[in-house]
Amino acid sequence: MKVVQLTPYAMDRPGGVQSHVRDLSAWLRRQGHEVKIIAPPGAPAHAEEGLMPVGSARPISVHGTQFEISHANRAECRAAVSALHDWGADVVHLHTPWTPLLPWQIWRALKLPTIATFHATLPDGDGFDPLAWALRRVGHHFNRHISHLIVPSQAPYDQWAAAAAAPLPTILPPAIDLSQWRTAKDAAIAADTPDRFRVVYMGRLEARKGVAVLLKAWSQLQAALPDAELIIAGSGEEEATLREYARAAALTNVTFQPPPNNAQARNLMATADVFAAPALHGESFGLVLIEAMAAQAVPVAANNAGFATVMTGKGAELLCPPGDTNALADTIMKLAQNPAHLTACRSWATQHAARFDVTSVGPAYEALLQDACSGAS
Repeated sequence: MKVVQLTPYAMDRPGGVQSHVRDLSAWLRRQGHEVKIIAPPGAPAHAEEGLMPVGSARPISVHGTQFEISHANRAECRAAVSALHDWGADVVHLHTPWTPLLPWQIWRALKLPTIATFHATLPDGDGFDPLAWALRRVGHHFNRHISHLIVPSQAPYDQWAAAAAAPLPTILPPAIDLSQWRTAKDAAIAADTPDRFRVVYMGRLEARKGVAVLLKAWSQLQAALPDAELIIAGSGEEEATLREYARAAALTNVTFQPPPNNAQARNLMATADVFAAPALHGESFGLVLIEAMAAQAVPVAANNAGFATVMTGKGAELLCPPGDTNALADTIMKLAQNPAHLTACRSWATQHAARFDVTSVGPAYEALLQDACSGAS
């Protein structure tokens, strides 16, 4: 097959959708398929196999999270579609198609069999939310015009079911190549890094990610764990507020770092004992938790719908009520003060992560793409 991956996000920006697109594309190539990635342009120096940058994008914030609005003018869209048809494209994999606008533009013009992954979980609320209403309308439109609709977990599936979607989507976790995360841990062990209990947060610094909850938990932990350290790697609209809280609360051994690139992220995660993921809401899956587990960092996560999808079995013991500072501090404390418990959780995490590796999940995506192709022939 010749597969077109359509994403609204620049591929040089860290993110779960980008990781999924990148790793699934690489796996499909290893199976003998050809893949093009259509995305807004990122940094000029960014290199990505099969990448065709199209149009432009600008960031906006909605519901406490940031994403990009992308767009291609008529000439850019026509040139991209012509190039893809000349290449002989067979099938499209459309990602977060309700994120305006580039993927929808290219998809509509290509007129090829399509599967689509809706990566996000819509915000829940009692009142009328015009954005959520509009996104559901968009979702139903795509459901009528594509071969297969995919969601990453039970949480967004339940929203589609409540909205009376027909047909209902397939639940399929993102595909992620965990080999480099495992290798990073091997390298960290070989380097004999200092034996100091380390907690890492890595991600956007925005309100819904709950980093303020983590800092408040650290204020409870630092007296009992004077040698432990907390590293917060990321940036966002809450960064200044979080830094000021850390200063005003006289938090010790807390370091803020800029967003890491892919290699830096793997290296940092491999040095962590605990990966803290205190997101309050809005998580449709927990890809970053799986990456942490592959690097042998034990995830301590908020019990939101997306993270609970990943943290099953023994992992449920590592979930905390969203926003509960005491529970988060207690869970981290138990791991820090009980080496046997930490080792047992690390062993579970390493084995559990393998279920989500691209070698396990990739064949299901390949089958859906092939089915879409055969249905159009």
